[in-house]
Amino acid sequence: MAGSYQICTRCVSDTSFPRIRFDARGVCQYCYAHDELEKCFPRGEEAERRLRIIVEKVKRAGRGKPYDCIAGVSGGRDSTYTLYRAVKLGLRPLAVHFDNGWNSEIAVQNIKNSCRALNVDLTTHVADWEEFKDLQIAFLKAGVPEVEVPTDVAIHGALHHPRPSPWHGQCQHHQS
Repeated sequence: MAGSYQICTRCVSDTSFPRIRFDARGVCQYCYAHDELEKCFPRGEEAERRLRIIVEKVKRAGRGKPYDCIAGVSGGRDSTYTLYRAVKLGLRPLAVHFDNGWNSEIAVQNIKNSCRALNVDLTTHVADWEEFKDLQIAFLKAGVPEVEVPTDVAIHGALHHPRPSPWHGQCQHHQS
C-alpha cells in the first residue's frame, strides 16, 4: 500500500482496500458508485412506489394462472426472505430449487419449512450427481475462475422450465 493511511470522509472504506482512490474532498470511488446506483435504484418511498407498480404488473400478467411468478430458493436467508416478501406482497410464487448434490440438510429443511409456512408450492430439480460431478471436476481442472457456472446455468434452466408439484406447500423432486 503506497502512501499514507486514509479513510473516506463519507464511509468507512480506507486504504486497506486494494486500488481505492479518493478525490480532493477525501471521498472514495465506492461512494460515487453508490450514488449512481441510488439514482437508478432509490430507497424509501420511491422504492416502494416502484415496487408496487412492478407487483401490480406481475399480478395482472398472472391472472388466471396458478402462479404469477417464480422464486428460486436455496434454503438460505436471502431466498427465504425473497419468498416471504413475495407472498406478503400478494404474489403467488412457485418456489423452484435446484439440487446439485451439495445441499445441506438444514437448507433442505429450511426450504420445506418456509414453503409449508407460506403455503407455497415447491418444485425441486435434482441433477444427476455423477454427470454434474464430472462437469464440476472438468471446470476445476480447466482452471475456470468461476467453477459455479454449471450450477448457475442449471438454475437458469430450472427457473425457465419449472414443473410444479400438485401438492400445495409440499415438495416434489424431479431428475434434471
